[in-house]
Amino acid sequence: MNKVAKIEIAVIIILVLCIGLYLMPYLTGGLDKKKEAKVVANAAVFTSKTLSNFALNKKEKASIVAKKTADELNTLSKNPFNKKLPAYVIENPQSGSVIVQSDDELQTVTVTGLGKEKQIVVRTVIKPPSFVTYQKYEDKK
Repeated sequence: MNKVAKIEIAVIIILVLCIGLYLMPYLTGGLDKKKEAKVVANAAVFTSKTLSNFALNKKEKASIVAKKTADELNTLSKNPFNKKLPAYVIENPQSGSVIVQSDDELQTVTVTGLGKEKQIVVRTVIKPPSFVTYQKYEDKK
């Protein structure tokens, strides 16, 4: 192989690497959005299960229902950003976790899903028999 052919191959490899580096944010951004969608889905599942548990036990305190529901669902779901962490936490939130906070006086449960940088992706306030959900909204550029 002559010297010119080696230079041509090196230039092609450098161009492919540059194109790959240019497209990397687009490819990983889609993956992060899928993981954030999983966090939103986890919060929705928690909301549904919590309302179901409140319907079965109308006199149960919100903290007990929230803890039971989180423990039950942690056996089924994992954190989408780190599979070693639980999906539902009462304290010590991490990226991708759904934080569960309860207030026994108001009989409410607040569910907050966190994204990659621990920003809020979804928040749901549950006051049986109803709930209100707020989701992160991004402008499309």
